[in-house]
Amino acid sequence: MDADLLHLLLITFFAAVLADVSMVFGVIPFFFLKNLSRRASATLSALAAGMMAVASLVQLTGEGLRRAPGLQAWEVAAGFGLGALFYAAVAKWVRSNQSIDLLQLRKSGGAKSLLIVAAMTAHSLPEGVAIGVSFGSGEAGLGIAVASALAVHNIPEAIAITLALRAQGVSTWQCMGWAVFTSLPQPIAAPFAAWLVWLFEPLLPFGLGFAAGAMVFLVIDDLLPDALEEIDPTRTATAFTVGAIAMMLLGRLVGM
Repeated sequence: MDADLLHLLLITFFAAVLADVSMVFGVIPFFFLKNLSRRASATLSALAAGMMAVASLVQLTGEGLRRAPGLQAWEVAAGFGLGALFYAAVAKWVRSNQSIDLLQLRKSGGAKSLLIVAAMTAHSLPEGVAIGVSFGSGEAGLGIAVASALAVHNIPEAIAITLALRAQGVSTWQCMGWAVFTSLPQPIAAPFAAWLVWLFEPLLPFGLGFAAGAMVFLVIDDLLPDALEEIDPTRTATAFTVGAIAMMLLGRLVGM
């Protein structure tokens, strides 16, 4: 295997692993607190939404348009639309298939626990693709920015998983294991996506648009509605803005 390709795949894999492991930080407070404020979790969701929105619309889409100038921008637009459709289809499939079981989770935590884990695991797949495409672009700063945004996003996601599973009688240690499990598609999908864009560089603008579309759909379909259920629009908008500013500064820090 080409040494440069091997280096790319290893860096991509470890960045995705770190994003996955960040789930642990969302579960740790539950070892010391009986409950974590839903308002705090919702605020973190809005913060992550702001970071992911900038990573998608500014960094991923911007890089795609830079590589596909003029009329070639249709490649980025097509990827964006298909990425959103892909995420929507995955979410719909998970929500409509409630008869599956996984490692006897239905037995220990009930059908609702299984559905929560299945939904979170399935929607991690396009997140892993986003990390892989970002690193595969050859812009290390872009990969770092996207992986960082997803790592922050994983923390409130882990809080949400833990809140839901503990309410069904699942232990905190089991919650931690399931939280990390739900993000395993990220380190699995990320190197594969990076490998594809390495082999088929002309597909890169499409791939960047695809990753951006999936992430934007996640922000609008999941993160912001979840935040607005627990906190008012002003607090949601404030946290979103802080997250967006943080991602802009991070992008500048890593050279994007």
